Amino acid sequence: MRVTEGVCILVVFLVGASAKPSIRVPQPDTDNVTMETSGTVGGCGILQGPPGRDGRDGLPGPPGTGSLSFADSRDLKKDIEGDLSDIIEAVVRNFTEEKMRSIAQPCTGLGSTSDQAAKSCGEIYQCNSEATSGLYWLTTGDEESVHQVYCDMEAWHCGVKGGWMRVAYINMRQPEAECPSPFRLVTSPKRLCGRPGNGCYSKTFSTHGISYNKVCGQARGYQYATHDCFRGPKDINSYYVDGISITHGSPRKHLWTYAVGYSDDLDLNGGNNCPCAKFPGPSPPSFVGNHYYCESGNTGNNELQFHDEPLWDGEGCGAGNNCCAQSGMPWFCRALPQEVDDDIEVRNCADQEIIDEDTYMEILE
Repeated sequence: MRVTEGVCILVVFLVGASAKPSIRVPQPDTDNVTMETSGTVGGCGILQGPPGRDGRDGLPGPPGTGSLSFADSRDLKKDIEGDLSDIIEAVVRNFTEEKMRSIAQPCTGLGSTSDQAAKSCGEIYQCNSEATSGLYWLTTGDEESVHQVYCDMEAWHCGVKGGWMRVAYINMRQPEAECPSPFRLVTSPKRLCGRPGNGCYSKTFSTHGISYNKVCGQARGYQYATHDCFRGPKDINSYYVDGISITHGSPRKHLWTYAVGYSDDLDLNGGNNCPCAKFPGPSPPSFVGNHYYCESGNTGNNELQFHDEPLWDGEGCGAGNNCCAQSGMPWFCRALPQEVDDDIEVRNCADQEIIDEDTYMEILE
């Protein structure tokens, strides 16, 4: 084995009691060092050591020569710009389509199932002005439960079209209709709802905690015997009217009154007629103001009978009587000063027993 430009040192450890290391150092000559070995591998002895580290990197080579002409570079630039333009256009288009889908998505099926319950009928109508009237699912005001309600999407009320939630509904023209408790079912001469006794009887209709600032409604009824209109106590919690009182909240706040007068054309010297009658009766309480309709189905004197002239329909009033001239009948509309979520209370009131006077409801909405 020949090693140039270096010296091999062989160290041998012998195992024995008196063994000592034997070190043999070859002496270099002017040209090289030659050493005899008895091993089969290794350079300077029997065993071969680990490989040395790699040498350092060489110097960089000379710069290469490009083969892309100016024209080719220009074409390549155009291709890259075109590709980028297509990519950007596709990204913008996809973003726009996704954005439009995200905007439209809440309206798809809104209110159609309990899992897609809306916050109000108005929200459904705002999302889809083509929505039809019918039953929809709404969340309660606290969003902890859902209820199915009827939404009117076609009617105009208070200058607003659609998005109205029906809170109360009685229609005794329907064969299967029943009077809600505590009202009494009257079967002759028509199916109607009356009081079960003296004084006021009320039914509260839930709004499910949904906020509102407009209320509209209609009522149609009939008069039995004689009524005293606004001759009762001037107290909203009492029978201040012979007729129907509609309020909201607690304490009660007045919405509308459907009053019944004694007679359409009898002069009672300021007695129990409507304030709008030919011979006017007492004015309504201050909390009622002008928010009422009043009519009488009775012509002439005291008649203890059912009067078949419908009340509050804006028709059938005699000469000199202004009760049928009020705009909007039978519908009323009230805009509230602020949003509320109060339930709606409907009371049927009178100051006498039902054998002396009663107001029969046929339609209430």
